[in-house]
Amino acid sequence: MIINQAQLQSVYFFAPLEAFTTQIKIAIFIGLFISFPFILYQSWAFIGPGLTRTEKGISLSYMFFGLLLFLIGNLFGYFILIPLGLRFLLSFGTDYLQPLMNVGKYIGFIFWCLLGSGILFQLPLMLFFLIKLGVIDVKTVRRHRPEAIVVILILCAVITPTGDFFTLLLISVPLLLLFELSVLIAGLTQKKSIKKTD
Repeated sequence: MIINQAQLQSVYFFAPLEAFTTQIKIAIFIGLFISFPFILYQSWAFIGPGLTRTEKGISLSYMFFGLLLFLIGNLFGYFILIPLGLRFLLSFGTDYLQPLMNVGKYIGFIFWCLLGSGILFQLPLMLFFLIKLGVIDVKTVRRHRPEAIVVILILCAVITPTGDFFTLLLISVPLLLLFELSVLIAGLTQKKSIKKTD
């Protein structure tokens, strides 16, 4: 589906083992992706008994929303970032400058986009829980909003594999919206907790 959207007819391998190793890489990636929730649960089951009830509640909610945002980030990368990014990058080709896509680099590009999108979508959640735990104050985050936006843009530029402005804009806009939403929700929950203590 991505190949059709990117208007590519086929990809090529340039070494005898490359097609085989690419299939192995795809199988490992899919296996890790499917088994990741179980690995995370087993890790939590190991450390869970040593946590307090409050810490258990926070860690479980973080795991749930972390997995959800990671999945959303992967879906965003697969259905939006990769097709539009490839279409934009391949649009620079001409009649005399045609793409010859190496399958190893092509699959590596896809994996990196998916992993980068999943990791970047964790940033607002981390910010929310840091505010909720009292490590960071909402007023401080709002006061330093311009610096936070610059940091998000730098992280997007580092993690996204293409490095072009279009791809950077494509992934940074939803991330900035998630950032603002997490600050808003954290501010509302902080106000509720203050009212309860009063």
